[in-house]
Amino acid sequence: MILIYYLIAAILLFGMAKLLHESFNKGLSLSSRHQQGSRFAVASLMATVPLALTCMPPCGSRLIAVAVSVVAWMLTYPVLFHISSRKSSPDYDNYMDTATGYYFFGAMSALTIAGYATGSVGYIASGILLSLVEFGLLALCFAQIVYFAMYKKCIDNNGMILVEQTHVNEVIEFSRSYPPAASIATIIAVMGLCAACFAANFMPTHPQSAIVPLWMAAIEIVIAVALSIFIFRGKRCPFRRCGIVKLFLDVREFSHSNTDYKEYQARRLSTLSVTPQGKPWSKPSTIVMVIGESATRDFCSAFTPMKEDTTPWIRQMAEADPAHFMLFPNAYSCALYTVATLEKALTEFNQYNGKNFNEACTVVDIAHALGYRVHWYSNQGHLGAFDTRVTLVAETSDVAKWTKQELNRVQYDMTLLDFIDELNPEVNNLLVFHLKGSHFNFLNRYPQEYTVWGKPGVQDNVPNYMNSLRYTDTVLHAIFDRCREKLNMQAMLYFSDHGQIPSQRRTPGFDGFNNVRIPMFLWVSDEYISKHPVPYKALQANHNRYFTNDLAYNLMCGLMDVKSNCYDESDSIASEKYRHTVETLLTDDGRMPLTDDPTTHTK
Repeated sequence: MILIYYLIAAILLFGMAKLLHESFNKGLSLSSRHQQGSRFAVASLMATVPLALTCMPPCGSRLIAVAVSVVAWMLTYPVLFHISSRKSSPDYDNYMDTATGYYFFGAMSALTIAGYATGSVGYIASGILLSLVEFGLLALCFAQIVYFAMYKKCIDNNGMILVEQTHVNEVIEFSRSYPPAASIATIIAVMGLCAACFAANFMPTHPQSAIVPLWMAAIEIVIAVALSIFIFRGKRCPFRRCGIVKLFLDVREFSHSNTDYKEYQARRLSTLSVTPQGKPWSKPSTIVMVIGESATRDFCSAFTPMKEDTTPWIRQMAEADPAHFMLFPNAYSCALYTVATLEKALTEFNQYNGKNFNEACTVVDIAHALGYRVHWYSNQGHLGAFDTRVTLVAETSDVAKWTKQELNRVQYDMTLLDFIDELNPEVNNLLVFHLKGSHFNFLNRYPQEYTVWGKPGVQDNVPNYMNSLRYTDTVLHAIFDRCREKLNMQAMLYFSDHGQIPSQRRTPGFDGFNNVRIPMFLWVSDEYISKHPVPYKALQANHNRYFTNDLAYNLMCGLMDVKSNCYDESDSIASEKYRHTVETLLTDDGRMPLTDDPTTHTK
């Protein structure tokens, strides 16, 4: 009969996890709910199995201490993040604090039972281990709460960078900036927390310990070890994907990469040679590069005939003025994720030349060598596991700003236009925009008054995705008009980092060419055509040829019309020397030939 109670308990835990997760995530898709539901179902069972095997009731000081510590872990970061970010970042779907808390409870309750059944040595050893784990979890929660109390916000990238780079002496100096009573109270609180963990784990033995046989204790130990390995082992383990842990690892990765990158940058700039071709502009001018997000040309009406006109401005421009506005109908992403794509698209490093990121020259380097002032504005996060190398390149610009770093700012792409006024029209500029585009969750990528398909505010992935593409089209139109009006724009290039099929669940591996077929267009002015006839002629001749966006660096070099020791013209679709065909091009980081795409055989 007691097993039925544990089954009911597992069901209740599952329901609580779902409620908690969906309360803190606005507009989850059905596929995301299914994915998280599967994860919570497994975690709920793992939380109850150790107690169910021995039919032990969930009571006793040790189990209470375990429950308190894991509940604190499950709630602290999600709640603080939600309070701090609910207006600007309504979803953080992939964090695993809740599921990890359940796994912790399963492992620690198994260890508790084993400790009760293995004599005084097992009791002491398990008590010490449980106390240390509980203290570690609670201490991390306590630190986050203190940070929130001090700064009125959840710890973020900037806060974690300060923590990661802080020396012990700085900690001492910081503590001295507060009244001694506050510092003493903090020390007492930490010591009290540690003492409470040990006290809870060394109260009198659980009254039912005698009925747990040794063979069952052995099973519980196996469960505890297996769950512990699952929780902590591997780059994708649950613990590393919890909010505070992921934030720390992202910042540490960023710091290490940043050190290496700056060293390599100095080396490559010392040998970089760039010679401008063509004729200089009649007056200071601007070249614009816009990087989209998760847009697939399969859903763009300018590229694919469809009933829904998702990209009306792009379509109309291409139809009305093909001499100046060129579509690239056979463009593909080189990879499936943002950083894997843009670390190549923005640099000399690509799938075909064997170079590496740190040693590769960048679009920013080339622009600087030409005397351009580079402005980089992004609606993506400043740093993170999926954006680190993009940030490294961006921060070599003269000006690099991210909307997410500014408080009380709506996170729609149209806000990027406000930055245009920062540019000086009296100098030559390279202006880079990095859009949020159609990044999931699609419903959050556009103001609801821009809803064209479906109902405003209602989660429905395909209509939401099409609305996000329509909104991106509007943003591109606005960028085009504003930059022509204010900055004497000579060229504007747009391409997406990768694609996204809204009707299917995204997977870590290659899941079809729909996810790598991307929209790309280029507009050039009359002055550009007259002063740079060689790349213009090549672009007109090549725009229907096959292309992968890891060659965007070479395209930009050709567009800026340069000769350089860091520019291979045979990789540039803006050169008559462009060598690539559908038979030579690859995607999925070099693992998948474009010839495997069925649509390439019908064109």
